Amino acid sequence: MSLGQTMISAAFFVLLTFAVLSANTMILENTKYYLQEEAVEQASNFANALIGEILTKKFDSKVTTDASGNITGPYNSSNLPWPTRPTLFDAPANMGTSAATEDNVMPGGNPDVAPYRSVRGDSPSWFDDVDDYKGYVRTANSADISGYQLTVSVYYVNKVTVNGTVSIVTSGSQTYYKKIDVSVTHPIYLTKPLIFSAIATY
Repeated sequence: MSLGQTMISAAFFVLLTFAVLSANTMILENTKYYLQEEAVEQASNFANALIGEILTKKFDSKVTTDASGNITGPYNSSNLPWPTRPTLFDAPANMGTSAATEDNVMPGGNPDVAPYRSVRGDSPSWFDDVDDYKGYVRTANSADISGYQLTVSVYYVNKVTVNGTVSIVTSGSQTYYKKIDVSVTHPIYLTKPLIFSAIATY
């Protein structure tokens, strides 16, 4: 083989190597993009399922119902103190629950979803009202990606109208509205949290 042929072969090998590396890089980038898109979709599914679970619970631990599930207290149509502040609901500082109760929601640190089911609400040992989820953290896994972390915030809010525009603002005292924020992160695919919200009303 002449020197010219050797140089042509070497140049071809370099070009072939470069083409293979470029193709591999493109495949890896496409796979990463696909998994990021999948992560966003799964995060939405997990967050909406958790919000749906939370919204099945009663508004506050002080809420009582009759045999038909109708609200009988602490406020009803005859004693609703609107617009007075509803002081009988849990104070903001008392929202949340105990570690023992959280163990019943996420036994052994595993999610209580199969694929999604609500925890029992018939005992104080289980989450039974919206603000029990304040500070709650759930780990969730999909078929393709594992290791999602869902963190819940619950706080009182008020509606405020300024120049005809309605806004929701955080309240430092009890109101008839609790906002639920579910933040979803993943160490690789969701390094910036995605936040999903809903408002529970009394």
